[in-house]
Amino acid sequence: GPVPRAKRQRMGQDKIDTQFLKDTVADVLVRACSECAVSQPKDPVGFVAGWLDQYVANDTILKKHEAAKQLAAEQEAAIEQEKQDAIEAVENKKTRIKNAMEHLRTLTGDPDILYKHMANYALRLSSNPNGARTYVADLEEPEEDEMAPRPDGEEEEEDEPEPEPEPVPEDNEEDEGDGEEKPVVFDYTKMYFRYVSAASGIRGEDGEWVVGKKLERGEGVSFKLIDNTPQAPWVDIDNCLTYVGPERTIPVADGQEPPPPPDEEEGPQGETVAFLKGFPRFGAYFAVPIKLATGEIAGMLCMDTIKGPAGGSGRPISTEDKDLLREVAHNASVALNAAAEMRAAKLALAAEEQAAIAEALAATDDPKPELADGQDPPPDPEPEPDEPEAPQEGEDEDDAALRVNIAKTRKALEAAKANLSRKQKRFSAVDTLLDGVDDEALLEIRSLQRAPKYTWKALKAALWITGHKKYEFQTWALTRKLIGDDKIIKEFKDIDPLEMTLTDKARQGSRKCLRGIRDSEIVKESKTGAVFYRWCVGFTDVAVAAHEVKSNTEALAEYETDQRQRAEKKAAGGGGEEAAAEEAPSA
Repeated sequence: GPVPRAKRQRMGQDKIDTQFLKDTVADVLVRACSECAVSQPKDPVGFVAGWLDQYVANDTILKKHEAAKQLAAEQEAAIEQEKQDAIEAVENKKTRIKNAMEHLRTLTGDPDILYKHMANYALRLSSNPNGARTYVADLEEPEEDEMAPRPDGEEEEEDEPEPEPEPVPEDNEEDEGDGEEKPVVFDYTKMYFRYVSAASGIRGEDGEWVVGKKLERGEGVSFKLIDNTPQAPWVDIDNCLTYVGPERTIPVADGQEPPPPPDEEEGPQGETVAFLKGFPRFGAYFAVPIKLATGEIAGMLCMDTIKGPAGGSGRPISTEDKDLLREVAHNASVALNAAAEMRAAKLALAAEEQAAIAEALAATDDPKPELADGQDPPPDPEPEPDEPEAPQEGEDEDDAALRVNIAKTRKALEAAKANLSRKQKRFSAVDTLLDGVDDEALLEIRSLQRAPKYTWKALKAALWITGHKKYEFQTWALTRKLIGDDKIIKEFKDIDPLEMTLTDKARQGSRKCLRGIRDSEIVKESKTGAVFYRWCVGFTDVAVAAHEVKSNTEALAEYETDQRQRAEKKAAGGGGEEAAAEEAPSA
């Protein structure tokens, strides 16, 4: 029959409890009861209870042992992972350094971009980027100030163009002795370091404060990179605050006076570190030269850990970081060498082009008469004697002088117009050459990390003409930025020498910059520089010729006006001074 409700509930509860026991303690109780059955102790309940106590104790020990084993395994796995991470980090850093060095070697254009990446890579790839600073210094010659007064006794007004030097015959191989090449000796005696790029890992510190500062001779320890014999391969100082090196010897250039000897009472003066902010502090300094394939040193790459108010670790620079700086400097020199090779190749290819340009410019000049063999060229016409001409009938001396001046001025005006026509024809040919100056051609000039003597002078002359101020191109680095793209060419093309009136300062500045430039020399430096030079000369020639035409035109108009007014007075019965004297009453 039907099962009572209470019994059903009890049966369900028993079933649930049984399942719970099976899932939790059944196996342990079965083992305890089995041991009790085998042992048949006098106190079965106590035996089972003791067995369960021992089981719990053993189970705790086993769990601890398993936990210890698991912890050891996890620690071993963590150590292995750290090793793998360290290996990967090293490999990643090697890859980053490799990629960075490959990138540096491709920067054959503007040296400013190369210098910026040098400083950044040297800092960011170092082992302690947050406690150090890196900076690049270019080795430069003193900039020539064309606007400075010339030495006493030299003519300031007009500069005669320097004659082209006669070609020097090349030595025969027989005269070369044993045929061994003599080592090239570079003269650094007049040079100084200028900081051109910087990077700082110090929080809140802008490393750019050092850019533009100079390190002159007699300051600091870095000149041993270029002056020592042999040159120091690097400069390595662990503590700049206490460092005192050997007695400083400053090389003297030809024509310079040696520095005064040190005070005997103070004794020998050892070299010390120059602190650009003026406050001596402790920390390390390391510098390596940027050495070109020719052996010439172009500059240096430096790192310091100077501890200042903003930060700086003050610790010595690690061997790893020193190797990094050497590698950065080496790859930068590879880029500079590649840029020099590309410039040389372009100049070699441009030799025929330059000859064609010179021939085209020569064609704009007036043709010279052909002479037979042995025939001398005709002599230049002798200048007309500047003697007063006798008055003609109806003229007084002033009328005669005025007539002569008008005739001379007309003749001078015709000559000035003919000269202007020739200059315009030549300038038109030169102005066309600017159309071939594009970004790539300007890059040829910007790739020069050191100012090319004649090209820079020609560029400064062109910038004076186009209205730029001196402070805009006072250094070669500033000049390179001005020619960053071909917009500067548009500036040149947009001005007309017939309409533009140069200020006295611009005219004087351009003239002084062009002083001493030889066409044959600037062509050896840069094809584009030669174009700028010819453009400046052509522009100046047209401007001067146009001014001469204008002056003669104004003078002729003034003379003719004076002549007409005198004629009108005579026609009206004025008769000039003599008529006035005749009409004056006698005393």
